[in-house]
Amino acid sequence: MKKSKTNKNYFGLNFIATGNETNGKYFLSQTTVPAGDPGPPIHSHSKEDESFFLIRGQMTFIIDGKEVELDEGNFLNIEKGERHTWRNDANVDAEMMITFAPAGIENMFIELDSDVSKIKEIGMKYGTAFEI
Repeated sequence: MKKSKTNKNYFGLNFIATGNETNGKYFLSQTTVPAGDPGPPIHSHSKEDESFFLIRGQMTFIIDGKEVELDEGNFLNIEKGERHTWRNDANVDAEMMITFAPAGIENMFIELDSDVSKIKEIGMKYGTAFEI
């Protein structure tokens, strides 16, 4: 058993457990999505599944062109290769737990926190294709 000491914030994600604490099995983070936030560009991950647990609020996800509404207490899994994005159309902030399995992509968020202008290049380095 490893107890996480991670509690860093990069690119809007509060890192809870990285691959260092999970033997590379998963990366767990928490984020608050402001009301009206349009979300990230459509993208897909070639290495990881990504899952979301909505703690509070409402979110709209678009997965391979289909809209999915996520309400408080709902869970959603997006498999690697699925094109996706999300947005917060509500008038209140939303809070989510996000898990990537396996771990490793947390390093992409650290790099993006330093230079988001290179989102496509940094994303490709980690197997994430941003459509911008």
